[in-house]
Amino acid sequence: MKVTMEATHATRRRWVLLSSAMLSLSPNTRPAVAALSGMSESATADEMAAAYAAGARADGGRGANTMIKKRAESGVQRIGKGSPMFKPGSILDAVRSADGSAVDIAFAYPKEWSVSEGPNLDVRNVRTSDSAFLLVAAMPAGETFEALPKKFFTDLLFRAEGKYGAYGGVDDFAVTQSELTNLKAPSGTTQPYRRISMRFDVLTYNQNTVRRRALLSATMVGGSVYVLVASCLGSRYKEALADLAEIQTSFRALTASRVRLQEPQTESDS
Repeated sequence: MKVTMEATHATRRRWVLLSSAMLSLSPNTRPAVAALSGMSESATADEMAAAYAAGARADGGRGANTMIKKRAESGVQRIGKGSPMFKPGSILDAVRSADGSAVDIAFAYPKEWSVSEGPNLDVRNVRTSDSAFLLVAAMPAGETFEALPKKFFTDLLFRAEGKYGAYGGVDDFAVTQSELTNLKAPSGTTQPYRRISMRFDVLTYNQNTVRRRALLSATMVGGSVYVLVASCLGSRYKEALADLAEIQTSFRALTASRVRLQEPQTESDS
């Protein structure tokens, strides 16, 4: 009995010492309460902030609802339940449009990036926080796609339910370039795409501000506007620009047919 009681007291002492050590850690080194998908449990707050900015979300666990938003809302309604990856480096998936029709979505991305599971179309490099994801919104009544203002796209990108507005409004941003281009569809018709370059400062869950750069490509099909966002940290823009540009120019959203897209197309294919 004496041995058992001593062991119990020793265990309690270890727990007290461990608790004191945990409380003495600084905020940047203290283990996070909620783990992000794909992140090590030993990741620092800054590492988790960068991962969140790239699109990572909590797997669950204690505190997940208070620290990390479970999943960003994108407006995407995937039709299939399987992986959207056609092959490493290529996304090919079908989604539902506002008028109920099926739309084929295709784009290229770096092969070393990972494809997220779940209802959203989201690829990312968790190590660098580079990412690409699809947003979908209904086409405003009485408007034409070509005449949509920049505000339509920035409001969609920074809405509170989305990836970049979850922890506060994005007030510091600038559209650095916007152009309209017509691309040829497999049917032989042309389809307008809006291409946008921008920079913005986004708040993370610990209220740090992170500068990001993004290239957007958008088009309208079946009463919905489809916007592919390819983004990186501002400090990585020069290094990541070639990858982001390839994602932007490869994006296609087309009314699904019996003969589906086979590969994400590039400018030379159009």
